[in-house]
Amino acid sequence: MIPYALLSRALGYDIFAAEEENVSVPHTLLLFLLQEYVAHAPFDEASYLTANPDVAAAVARGDFSSGRQHFLQRGYQEEREGHQPAFSEGWYLQQNPDVAIAVQLGDWPSGQAHYQAHGKTEWRSPSPETQPAYARWQSLFSTSAASRNR
Repeated sequence: MIPYALLSRALGYDIFAAEEENVSVPHTLLLFLLQEYVAHAPFDEASYLTANPDVAAAVARGDFSSGRQHFLQRGYQEEREGHQPAFSEGWYLQQNPDVAIAVQLGDWPSGQAHYQAHGKTEWRSPSPETQPAYARWQSLFSTSAASRNR
């Protein structure tokens, strides 16, 4: 593990003592952190290859050693899903009354259809199990956006 003092010195400030809400990090560091996040996310190889026949063909040709390699190098940025989170229809509709109304009116066949098309990019959690993580990530970005608008 890289020593904390080395990281603080390389960034030019004490990470935990910094009082600024926003700090700058080198682009390469941000990419590295994102790659580490994606590398440790749940991944289902069989489902990924089934959902992405072009990737399955690329793996068969030897362009990628696996679907996971594709996901890490390109798939995440292409907004392909490496894992389907559990979805709770009743909970989703209860948490999103606008979607429940749209489903009742026939605008959407289900809450899950809405989630797949829009909800996942609107910070709407698919289940109570994922809600804490969604809320935490959203709060981090909300704080960042608020401080930029001051």
